[in-house]
Amino acid sequence: MNVALILNYKAATETVTCVESILQHCTSVDHIVLVDNDSQDGSVEAFNEWKQTTGQSKVTVLANPENNGYAGGNNYGIRWALNNLDITNFWIVNNDTYVDCDAFKPLQDALEKNDKQFVGSIILSAETGRLECYGGGKVYALLGKTKLLGKGLALENIQNLQDKPDYVMGCSLAFSKSLLDQVGLMDEEYFMYSEEVDWQYQAKKLGITSQVIPESRIYHHGSMSSGGRSAFYHYYRNRAAVRFNKRFYGSAFAFVSACLLSGIMAIQEFRKPNLVWSGIKGAFKGVTMSVK
Repeated sequence: MNVALILNYKAATETVTCVESILQHCTSVDHIVLVDNDSQDGSVEAFNEWKQTTGQSKVTVLANPENNGYAGGNNYGIRWALNNLDITNFWIVNNDTYVDCDAFKPLQDALEKNDKQFVGSIILSAETGRLECYGGGKVYALLGKTKLLGKGLALENIQNLQDKPDYVMGCSLAFSKSLLDQVGLMDEEYFMYSEEVDWQYQAKKLGITSQVIPESRIYHHGSMSSGGRSAFYHYYRNRAAVRFNKRFYGSAFAFVSACLLSGIMAIQEFRKPNLVWSGIKGAFKGVTMSVK
């Protein structure tokens, strides 16, 4: 059974639109697990009412009793699915996306050839139709930064890309149950940002690769749950980047990257001292967080 996982936080209308597009176009998806991350805004009730009205039996609605972020919410859905369904493959999909064709089938085909890999889609901007990224991005660890690969390119120019992403974006990320047996679940201590990057870097140690499948394409509206480039965003994004560095490159590297990242923030956001301070706090919190 192929199961799509969709995480909601206070965006019920957009989430239903995403679910409906998958139900309409992705016939290779057998079931959808919809996890509400403790929105406390009537989202769960709205989903259940939608299910009752449509008579949709291919969707399970779960209410996570706490908002424990991207990793925690998706892990909650994965655990439920493993205990209640006969799983072959999972497909994590952002709730602020939609598809206009069977975007999962090419991912499924790739996993049938090699189930020891993460695979992802080309991400297109819902507003412009141009690339948001060629599946993922490049990691510039010391600077605490990532850069989406191919951002802004027209779809017909994909063949001009000479590079491959260091990670596949969690916006559309598929993997087999057998991979989970080997790698385990995502690290929930990140709360937001870098979870899927960490997961794939951990998997690399076990010889597991990540690959973009260009035949799979998904449209992305942009962040609906992180508050945009707010103080919240800068705190958690910087905290995650530096904690990632601490795990994979050591404490000294993480401290240097926190200093560099704080300096970059001070230059870029000097007119918004509250954002700078939030980013600095997040960066140095990442230095102090524990990693295994």
